[in-house]
Amino acid sequence: MRDKTMNEQPVLDVLIVEDDVATASALQRVLERADFKADNVQKLSEAMQRVQQQPPAVVLLDLSLPDGDGVDAIKSLSAAGVGQIIVISGTDDAERTRRCLQAGVFDFLVKPAQARDLLLAVRRADAHRRKSTVATRDYPPELTLGFGALEGSSPASQELFRQLRNVGEKAPCPALIIGQPGVLKGDVAALLHQYGKRPGKAYVISCASETGSQAIDRFFGDHGREAGGEAGGIEAYLQKANGGTLVLDDVSTLSLDIQRRLKSFMVSGKALASNALTPTAYECSIVGILREPAEVALAEGRLYDPFYYTLAKNTIRVPPLVERKEDIELFARRAVDQLNKVFDSEKSLSLAMLDQLRGHYWPGNQVELKNTLLTAYRLTEDGDEIGADPTLFVEGDSGVSDQIAPFIGMAFKDVEEQLIKATLIACDNNKSQSAKVLGISLKTLYNRLNRYEEEQQTAVES
Repeated sequence: MRDKTMNEQPVLDVLIVEDDVATASALQRVLERADFKADNVQKLSEAMQRVQQQPPAVVLLDLSLPDGDGVDAIKSLSAAGVGQIIVISGTDDAERTRRCLQAGVFDFLVKPAQARDLLLAVRRADAHRRKSTVATRDYPPELTLGFGALEGSSPASQELFRQLRNVGEKAPCPALIIGQPGVLKGDVAALLHQYGKRPGKAYVISCASETGSQAIDRFFGDHGREAGGEAGGIEAYLQKANGGTLVLDDVSTLSLDIQRRLKSFMVSGKALASNALTPTAYECSIVGILREPAEVALAEGRLYDPFYYTLAKNTIRVPPLVERKEDIELFARRAVDQLNKVFDSEKSLSLAMLDQLRGHYWPGNQVELKNTLLTAYRLTEDGDEIGADPTLFVEGDSGVSDQIAPFIGMAFKDVEEQLIKATLIACDNNKSQSAKVLGISLKTLYNRLNRYEEEQQTAVES
């Protein structure tokens, strides 16, 4: 899980090696808004220094670097211990692609890479890296409270915490946590466990890593291995979380077979280990974290319907920061307090900076807020106030946001349609919430959607 408290040294998930500063910054923003910790450098020499200081999980590598050939860079980074390298190139030259694959890259993207393709590649690479960790006694990691568990005074925050308390009182019970990227859903899952006052601990599973034939045994156990007393046997996840909570991060990436077995467990409270004759009873809450719209995962067959609807009986939507503007000062001050502890310093937020924070839209939510404050903190001298800085919120050197640029030249009605559809996805297809975010009535939203459907049908018939 990537949602960490700020009093810990951050772990670098992705290092972007790209000589074009604007491109590197845009890639970093896409990754950070999807909850990844990312940074960028412009030279191979800088990348090698960073790898030695703080090894990243994944390197996103441009092949055209000012101080080295891309293929040679792959070999150097691999020799330095980087296991997952994704090449992003301005050309799909077959020979160069072949050389990259022979050098051991995990994936190859062609510029301009779409955000969805980039995130899928990074998630696959990260999951591949973590496969080696799921068979150790230290896995799964314990889930603890973090930055996203702060209780604010806004109506949206109060409603969130009311839901958490109500669901927590029912424990053990299934639950599903949804929300936009960057709202720190993992911290909310830890808070739900705390409200349940469970005697056991909460553990988090990276579902994208649970592949292969041994995944079922890791969840439910292997009676034959346990009975034989084989050294190095791994405690099953349900057994380890007995009396507590098992959190399934990115739940739609879990295999359908495991989803079916977990559905049966949530109904009966019992699970059958491999090679066992009778099931074992566990008292364990199953909490899923969904990182994509449910209707998409269901339509594509990646979510087992009965499993999803069992979790969704207790759906907790984490509100975005745009609905919690009254809480931005609370989050910001707490972040600076934690940074002061990390860096053994004394810095504070100026009133001008607080006004600037409140006025920003925060598409990346708490994750973007944390990263922005970390940047501002590093630019401030010890003992000084962190002042307002317009450059922290500029999306690109051109002055045009990288989110707005693709719409320039489009008809307004087409931009409107894309905005409405994107807002629906961000709000998990909740039309009432989407209308609220868009600032239109629910009736207007339905009228627009009906019009789009009619236009699409007319285009098909013609």
